[in-house]
Amino acid sequence: MQKDFKKGVYIISGPNKIKLLSGKVISIAKNFELGEEIFIPEGKRIPLEIEVDSKIELSDEKLISFIQTSTIPEDWDRVVNYLIYEKINALIIFGEVDTGKTFFSTYLTNKLISNNLKPSVLDCDTGQSDIGPPSTLGIAIFNKPILFMTEVKPEKLYFVGSHSPSEHFLHYICGFTKLVNYGLKNSDIVIIDTPGWVLGDGGRMLRNSELEILSALETNYVVVLLQRNQEIEHLVKSIPQKKVIRLTVSKKASPTSVEERKKLREFVYKKYFSNIDTLELDFDKIFTDRVYFLTGQRLNKKGNLLWVEKLSGFEGLYVVSENKLSDREIEKVKKLYDVKKVKNVSKDEFKNVLVALLDQEGEFICLGIIKDIDFLKQKIYILYPKKYSVRNLKIIQFGSLKISPKIEESGFVEPGLL
Repeated sequence: MQKDFKKGVYIISGPNKIKLLSGKVISIAKNFELGEEIFIPEGKRIPLEIEVDSKIELSDEKLISFIQTSTIPEDWDRVVNYLIYEKINALIIFGEVDTGKTFFSTYLTNKLISNNLKPSVLDCDTGQSDIGPPSTLGIAIFNKPILFMTEVKPEKLYFVGSHSPSEHFLHYICGFTKLVNYGLKNSDIVIIDTPGWVLGDGGRMLRNSELEILSALETNYVVVLLQRNQEIEHLVKSIPQKKVIRLTVSKKASPTSVEERKKLREFVYKKYFSNIDTLELDFDKIFTDRVYFLTGQRLNKKGNLLWVEKLSGFEGLYVVSENKLSDREIEKVKKLYDVKKVKNVSKDEFKNVLVALLDQEGEFICLGIIKDIDFLKQKIYILYPKKYSVRNLKIIQFGSLKISPKIEESGFVEPGLL
């Protein structure tokens, strides 16, 4: 339907499709072209700044509302000028959940593009990722204004292992360092959009580690604090205050419940795995990463064991069985193989584990889900999106999150167990 809009600021929510028929409209520092169609996905919303009276075609007028003032705080524009003048090449954004970090990243990206710079955005929010699927860090380079980070194909992805980095600190830091380096080499400035984990031991440790890495890489970086009061000042107490920019949270920022976040992740996973195929891999044709499985020396299995490997040094024996062995059965295995230590895993613990498929250089190809492992035939069966070529697959990198056959989150396997 077509609707006339008076000059002013509006919020439009998804799912919705709009087309500018006449007038002038700006959203997140992006100018709409006449006749340009914009789709707003479910769970997303954007501000429309109607510069002059305009006519817009939209699919659902109930999902648009008028607001009194711009959603862009005045101090945001001053940041752009500072970044250009000081030749900043890395900007990291800290803020609690629902403070508009991604919205600010988008606005900043578009403003920098309008100033003839080529920004990259590193999306570190493994739970609500816009660049790449959940459980990954992703970086994209931008050459034209956008409304959603999802509009651009990631340049590189790094698999953390779950939607939360809490059990994957080292993997997160490795991925962060790798992708920041890539951004520094391939763009004018890296904008780093971090998760909302800013409190407690883990939050403090991750954010502090990110700053140490930016310093170690000798970047000319600044930290942007998006806060309502002074709730995250503790993160920047020990760095030079000239590197800290404090900004107001946008009026657009709104809370999203834990359950809503889970539904959004599952929606993305379902879209990602919407057209899948089953990959059949021989044990001896691939390598595994972040697990003990297939990293030792294979031994002949005895009794009712499914798989046995001798691990390195003091690590002992790695044993896969149909069900978890009892203490008594473990002692029997120790005597049978003359070892002091046995690491036992049940077959079912492999099922539905989210993995990353990597090439021989360790570069990310796509995500997969362990469907089954046949220890007798020595084959692994993995569900993966058919649109990705797995011809160069060499490494299966295991995560901790489990995804059910219905493509829903279904628990975790303890990191290091497999």
